[in-house]
Amino acid sequence: MIVFALIKKEFFQIVRDPSSILIAFILPLIILILYRYGVNLDTVKITLGIKNDDINPKISTLINSFDHSDYVRTKFFSSKENMYKEIKNSKLKGAIILPNDFTKKLLRNQSASVFVITDGSEANLANFVQSYTNSIVTDWLFNSSDFKYDIKKPLITPVIRFWYNQDINSHYFILPGSLAVTMNLIGMLLTALVISREWERGTIEALYSTKITKLDFVVGKYIPYFILGMLSFIFNVFLCIKVFRIPFLGSLLVLFFVGGLYLFCCLGVGLTISSCYKEQFSSSQMALSFGLLPALMLSGLIYPISSMPLFFQYLTAILPPRYFITFIQSEFMAGTIPKIVIINSLFLGILGIGLFFVVLSNINLRLEPCREV
Repeated sequence: MIVFALIKKEFFQIVRDPSSILIAFILPLIILILYRYGVNLDTVKITLGIKNDDINPKISTLINSFDHSDYVRTKFFSSKENMYKEIKNSKLKGAIILPNDFTKKLLRNQSASVFVITDGSEANLANFVQSYTNSIVTDWLFNSSDFKYDIKKPLITPVIRFWYNQDINSHYFILPGSLAVTMNLIGMLLTALVISREWERGTIEALYSTKITKLDFVVGKYIPYFILGMLSFIFNVFLCIKVFRIPFLGSLLVLFFVGGLYLFCCLGVGLTISSCYKEQFSSSQMALSFGLLPALMLSGLIYPISSMPLFFQYLTAILPPRYFITFIQSEFMAGTIPKIVIINSLFLGILGIGLFFVVLSNINLRLEPCREV
């Protein structure tokens, strides 16, 4: 059949062109290593400077509370100027100054002050410095034998339990989410060049003399790169689970099924780009723009969609990474949840079929008649 002949031709081109193998297997390995060792959203061990002006020995227990905290790394200073200099050089994320009358005021049942200086250029870290300091000082007051009876205990003590990600390890959701970015980039780059390459090499003109239909041509482009993309996806999942030790609680069968739908969408976007441009350079630039930026900025991987402006919230509805990231993060950390699987699979299937018909309508395998001058 003609379709099988086209598929065979594409496989020969994949084998002869090492760039396809590099895109499918080396690129995701590099991206996963970067996300594993270069990206960290955890907020533990914030470096704080401490300047203690109180000579009362009772303050030593508070100093020890900062020093033994799981969330703070302390550095002690005898000079405020040196401490301020390290804040300016971004070596410290904040500073704490204990005044010389701190314990004296507490022993008199007076209000004592702790001066907290934070680096406001990073608003989130500044909030963490403030909340960590407040929490450590409050716990110290409750547990101190000298001051605990002078503090009113809260009526409610919350007991916090984290579901699905008890270690609060950001890599447990970043690496599965990065698979959406990786597959989006791979799927588009693999197919964004195939039709443009036919134009540049002049091989597409040979197809004009054959009896193939547009459906044969499009299917012949989809299937080989779908197989290559799924092999890349299996390779990425293996790296996440076995090499980087990311917990997986879902079903591999469901994961590969929805991953296939997502790859089908990505290939559709790539072929749509490739059908609009006759130069590989232009196609690759468009694939990078549509494949990387939306997957990073508008998919919900780093920034919550609910916090985006309303226009961008509606825009994410037509972006495949949005649905796959929601699915794959829950599949890894919470297991297979039927409602999430069905809803996201439905949207990915609709987008994939719609893009398939867009590609089909953009393909023209017949020479356009010359216009008379």
